[in-house]
Formats: sequence, structure tokens, C-alpha cells
Amino acid sequence: MIVPFLRRTAPGALMFSICLGMSGILLPEPAKAGGSSINLSNFCDGKYRNGLLKGLRAKIRAKWDPKRKKWGCYIPQKVGFNIITPAHFKPLGYAEACRKFRGTSQYHLHGRTLHCGRDVARRTEAPRQPPAAPPSTGYGRGKAEYTALRMCNRSRTDTIYAAWVWHDWGERKRPKNWRAQGWVRLARGQCKRIEFPHYRNGDPYEDTVYLHATSDNINWGKGDYAFCINRSDFDHLNADRMACTKRDERLAETFEFNLSPGAENTFNFN
Repeated sequence: MIVPFLRRTAPGALMFSICLGMSGILLPEPAKAGGSSINLSNFCDGKYRNGLLKGLRAKIRAKWDPKRKKWGCYIPQKVGFNIITPAHFKPLGYAEACRKFRGTSQYHLHGRTLHCGRDVARRTEAPRQPPAAPPSTGYGRGKAEYTALRMCNRSRTDTIYAAWVWHDWGERKRPKNWRAQGWVRLARGQCKRIEFPHYRNGDPYEDTVYLHATSDNINWGKGDYAFCINRSDFDHLNADRMACTKRDERLAETFEFNLSPGAENTFNFN
């Protein structure tokens, strides 16, 4: 008797909606939105709460980054024993977030609201078929364009050696598996291209990589992230959890570089 009475009046309808929200039942979103929204802060906290950030008291939240004009993961300042980590932004991959919470890589924005899935409300014509992907020497299996990293030596140093760290999902999508690899020799003015594997559903790779280079007397990196390297060629799985205590190992500072999926991304060591 109470529910029908509340729903017959405007204040009652408002109270009815609030009660549903407090009880954990979410009212359906308007049809014009197209797709479904997700909690970006939960995604950020789950993605970046690892390593030294496990003990962070404040939640890692999603915030609109006015410089990049997109959502990013905001890491609040952390103060520990002789360690101060300043507040900063980390990338928030829209396709990665939708894959995790909705099982699809399709997304679209309504203003600043991210929705997963097709934008059926705005679609007025049949989607265009993408062009066929050219043959590739990469080791992915999908049909979409490969995500590639092109590293170039634009410095005055005759020869540098580059290394990179990337999120290797593997065949079974191993969680939080950062893989460090090196070295690639770059003569002055030379570039080398690296392709990243597709996801199992055929989508191109989309994530952040961390880059480092060295020569006889110069190192390239600014402290965005430190990982363990060897003097000789190396391929480290779980690079973010290595002790890095062996004689031929050392921690190397890196540049953070966000990859655009299905495209060739160029990074210059100046």
C-alpha cells in the first residue's frame, strides 16, 4: 500500500528512487545514453593498487585530466619511510576498462560520461567496414591493425641501446604481468619498430609502455617507473616485482609513454 501511494506523488517518487539507490538497486539508464556506464574509480583502484601503492590509504580515483582532455587515474600523494610519492595521473584505458567490467572493447562518450558498447542512439547509418590489415611480422593473431612502437635515436650520441616494459597479458591474460625486454641497438638517426600482440579477441594492444635507453656515459629516463635491467640482453617477466639484487642487474628509470591502439607510435630519445 505504501509503495503505490509514494509513486502517485512527486515527493513520493523522489523518496522511492532514493530508497532504491540506497538499497543497491540502480534504476535503468535512459535509452538515449546507449550502452552502459561503469565505475571508473573502481577500475583505477584495481589497476594501480600494487607494489608500493598497496598500503595507500586514500582510494585511487578517476579524474578528468584537463591537459589531456580525457579521464585519468589520479594517484594521491603517499608518504612513507624516507619515501614521498607525489600526486600524479596514470593512464586510464577506456577499452581496457570496458573489457574488464562489460566484456567489450567498444566504448563511446556522452559528454564526459564513458559508456561501454555501441552508441545505438547516435548511429544513423551502417558502420563502415575497416580496410583489410596488411601482412605483419608481429606475433599477434588478430585481423586488426597492429599496435607498434617506433623508437628513434635523435640524440647526439652515436649509439644507444633501448629497453621497454609492457603489460604482457599472455595466452591466459595473466593479471598485472609487466614484462621488461632489451636491448635494441639504435645508431644516431636510426629507428627500430616493435609490434605488440593482439588481445585474444583480435583487438589491437592498448596500454602504457615504459622506455629506457643507455650509452657508455648517458642514461635516458626520468623516474616515471623503475624496473630491473641486465647489462646483457634480457627478458624479465613480473618485472615490477623483481628484487634486482644480482651482480649484473640494476634499476633503471624510464619514460612513461601511452600507446594508441592499432597505430604506429613514435618515441624519440633526444
